[in-house]
Order: sequence, then structure tokens, then C-alpha cells
Amino acid sequence: MVWQADLTGRRALVTGGRRGIGAAIATRLAAQGASVIIAADGENAEGVDALLDQIKSAGGQASAVFFDLAAPAHRRDAVAKAGEAFGPIDILVNNAAANNYEPPSSMGAEFRRLMFEVNVHGPVDLMQQALPHMRAQRWGRIINISSASTAQPPLPYPGAAHHTHGVAVYGASKAALDRFTIGLAAELNGSGVHVNALMPSNVCVTSANSEAARAALRAHPDWAEGVEMMAEAAFLLIAAPLSGLVMKSRDVLLMMQQPLHGLDGRSVIGDAHTIPDLS
Repeated sequence: MVWQADLTGRRALVTGGRRGIGAAIATRLAAQGASVIIAADGENAEGVDALLDQIKSAGGQASAVFFDLAAPAHRRDAVAKAGEAFGPIDILVNNAAANNYEPPSSMGAEFRRLMFEVNVHGPVDLMQQALPHMRAQRWGRIINISSASTAQPPLPYPGAAHHTHGVAVYGASKAALDRFTIGLAAELNGSGVHVNALMPSNVCVTSANSEAARAALRAHPDWAEGVEMMAEAAFLLIAAPLSGLVMKSRDVLLMMQQPLHGLDGRSVIGDAHTIPDLS
């Protein structure tokens, strides 16, 4: 059975939604009927207008909101601002993230604070802002985008050692977000508000991948997945009555025995085993 869900009447806020995983999830939720608000930093908004036009031309509803997730003052009323376009937010996807590839032995306090501000405190603030409406209507969905870097890979490392060391602090921030996700889900048990964390199974292929990263993926295609995999898994976690999970994208499809759809939500393009074209 293919899982179907009509999100018409729901309003989704997707942070970091202008490209990559965020844009894919926003496009897929709009295809399922949700009115989508794409959040971006006002100083880094390239691609937002094109994505809005793409969603609208496909028959969806979309708008944008701009705030600096790294600045507590800027994000103080972010969810309320997002709700001005279509109404209060029912679905929150915390996708935006900050990273710096210095290893933990040398990363300075400025970058450590930035990563935890964007990757932990920002998402927590947005969740707390969205919860009153979700609780009042006894329906809400929160998806926090995590990372496989929360766990140190076993030796020998799957790739250059300096890259593994370079994502240690980023992984620590995502591990904190995972723990908050599980704790909030437990607190909200029975409320109708479901909270989950989702991560790529390994590496999600996006326009942001460097050529070095793409070369590594071509050598190890089993590491790769397309943005459609993350969008499919996010949709399934929103559509289904599941909460308190921290899961990899492919595992969600396997657990629910669902095919992989394109971002239009209709065309079947594969399944949990599908590897994207890396040419």
C-alpha cells in the first residue's frame, strides 16, 4: 500500500529551504497540499524567488520569510511572522544548519557558539514558538534534520580522516538536537503533536556538494542518496502517527514499506535502495 496523505489546509515552515534538502522537502510538502513558507537569511536569499515560482507554477502555495537564525533577537517572533502568509504553522521542519570544518582540537569559541546557536538554540526557539498553536488544535508535526555525524564512524574511516574530525563539533550540535527531539516527543505524548528527527543515511547529493565530494561519491555510490529520499522520509514522518524517532531516511521507507516518489509526490522513481545518478 502506498501511503497517501492530503496536507491541504496545513501550513509548513521549512528553515534553510532555499536549496538542497530544505527545498526538496518544501517542494514535496507543497505537492501534498500544504501551504509552504520558506525561511532564509535575508543576506543569503539567492534561489528563494526561483523556488517560490517553481512551487506556484506546479499549483502549490508558497511564500518566504527572512530572519537570521543565528541571532536570538531576529528569530524571536519568527514563527508568528511565518504565519502571516497563510495562517498559524502546523508543520515545522528545522533544516537550516551551520558548519565549520575545523577539528575539535582547534575550533575557536566563536564558531562553536555559532553552530550551537543555529543548530540547537534556533530550532528549540522555533519549536517553542510553534507549540502553543499545535497543542491547542491537538495536531502538529515537527521534523528536525539531523546528521549521521552524531556518531563517530568506526575505523578505518570511510574517507579522509580530516573530514571525519572536521565534522565532530557539528555532530555534537546535532546530537544535542536529537536528544531534545526525543525529550520533547516524550513530554508531548498524547497531545497530537509529533516530533521526530531525520537524517540522510550517509550523504545527500545536492548542488552544494563540492567536486571532491562528488568524486568520492562516484567511487562509493552506496554512500549517496538523492534529495527525493529525504523529502519522501520527511513526508512519511509527517503523514504517519509516529513520534520520538531519530531515523535515517532509507530506514523510514523500509520501516513503512513505501516507494520513493519524485518531488511531485506522484511519480514513483524507486525505493529505499535507489542510488542517484552521479554522472
